[in-house]
This record gives sequence, structure tokens and C-alpha cells, in this order.
Amino acid sequence: MDQIAVLRYAKALFEISVEKNQLDEYNQAAKDILAVLNSDKDFAAIVNHRAISASDKMATMQTIFEGKVPEDFIGLFSLIFKRGRQRELAGVLARFEDLYKEHKRIAVAKIYSAQPLDDAKKAEIAAVLAKKLEKTIELEVMIDPTLIAGFKAEVDGYVFDASTKNQISKLTKQLMTAAK
Repeated sequence: MDQIAVLRYAKALFEISVEKNQLDEYNQAAKDILAVLNSDKDFAAIVNHRAISASDKMATMQTIFEGKVPEDFIGLFSLIFKRGRQRELAGVLARFEDLYKEHKRIAVAKIYSAQPLDDAKKAEIAAVLAKKLEKTIELEVMIDPTLIAGFKAEVDGYVFDASTKNQISKLTKQLMTAAK
């Protein structure tokens, strides 16, 4: 299935969740299902296996998720399996989460830090980025010792680099320009 079809399925589910005023519940269900697909490789193999019939896959999904996720997800599974597009289920759920974040004005910031950040520093960085972008910020923090000290943040196509490595690089460029 191409990305257009993934987006269509995700948008349809998103519109249903908005119409039913259950956007947060649907988003949590999408996250939960995606977590299972990503963490349990055996389960993902069953869902994606061509030799397993759509009805058997559907029965498995109903056993696992019925009563735990909104009924519209069961309908989504059925539609995707009947059309042989089970390999795209994770993509549909991930795209749904993207639509949710866009709607709620949530941005995911990737923070690269030379050292682990304490909760106070994470909150400070999130607050600065939230003010600058006028969005709620979710942080993904990764350690990058090559930064020497400080941090670098990537969010919504912007890069905020407050690392010592960047400061040294800028200073080097200035000295090279001045030396000419």
C-alpha cells in the first residue's frame, strides 16, 4: 500500500475519533497497538504472514484487542486484512499519531546531550522550545558524547545547537576568516 492509502486510512480513523469526541482514547489505543506490533516480533509475523487467512488474523486481533480498544479499530483491522494490506497496519497507526499531534499542536523534540539530563533541565528545555514554537513539546533525549557539553535540539525542522562542539566550530570559522 502506498503512503496515500496509509494516509486515507489514518485520516478516516482520525475523523471518526474527532466525530465521536474520543481523540485521546483513540490515540492511546493506536499507541498501544503499535507498541505490541513493534515489541512482539512473533505477533507482527502472524499479522503479516501471507499464508494465514484474513479471518484467522481477525480472530487473533479480536481475541487480543476486543474490549480494550474502540470498536472502530476492530473494523480497521477487518478492512485492512480483507484487502491484504496488513503490512501497512503499523504505518496507519503511526500516521494516526502524527495527525493527533498535529491537531493537538504537539511537537516531538529530539534532544542530543553530551551527558544525561535531569528532569529540571528537560523541563527547562521543553519550556523554552514550547514558548518559541507555541506548541506542547515531547522530548526524546539521546546521549551524544561528541557534543562535549551542552545540547542540540531538533524539532519541526529547526535545529537549536547549544553545544560546546558547535561553539568551538563557530570560533574556529571566525579565526580562519580573520586569519585570511
